Amino acid sequence: MIRLLASTMVCMTIGSAVAQEAPLSIEGLAQRNARLLVAGVAYGFHAVDSELTQPGFARLYCPPADVDISGNYLWDLAEQELNGDHDLATVTATVLERLKALYPCSP
Repeated sequence: MIRLLASTMVCMTIGSAVAQEAPLSIEGLAQRNARLLVAGVAYGFHAVDSELTQPGFARLYCPPADVDISGNYLWDLAEQELNGDHDLATVTATVLERLKALYPCSP
């Protein structure tokens, strides 16, 4: 009986370790390259945001001056929402929605 309980406990422990969600990754890319792509997304967001500050345009999000929208910051936001392997479009859309929710612009 003790062997059965011990075997069950080992299987449950191994099963829960295997069932943990995989870390965020971008399809087909090494972690370093995926993070570099997200850094490029951060640069693109900054470029677009700079254009949208002109009169007649609505900004997508309005972070305070002390918030740096960097690649690392976007990666952290994506990791809060996504696990496992995703394409770049999914990661980009997810972080944009998070930025809009975290830093809404005043009407």
